[in-house]
Amino acid sequence: MAQCTIGPGIVVNGRITGSATVSVSGRVEGTIALDDELIVEDGGVVVADVEAESVTVYGTFEGTMQARDTVRLCSGSTVTGDVRAPRVIIEEGARFRGDVDMDVQMPA
Repeated sequence: MAQCTIGPGIVVNGRITGSATVSVSGRVEGTIALDDELIVEDGGVVVADVEAESVTVYGTFEGTMQARDTVRLCSGSTVTGDVRAPRVIIEEGARFRGDVDMDVQMPA
């Protein structure tokens, strides 16, 4: 499985697309469309509209996220925006402000 890491101190503005897992420890602003997983690491910041197989947030996320499988908001994360996924997990200690839609029909 391929993986891309956007490290601390790196800022990406624009559109990220691909079929690899993307791990963000820096900052991403724009749109993200992945065939695999997006991981927002502790200290990472994503301000974007996201479509991915799954999304896991340890850091900060602002925008809309849509996953074909699972969204996990981990303890210590801060999320502002709307979440759409068949499975949504919000751990104790996660901060979330937005709407959750779990009745999702994703395009093939």
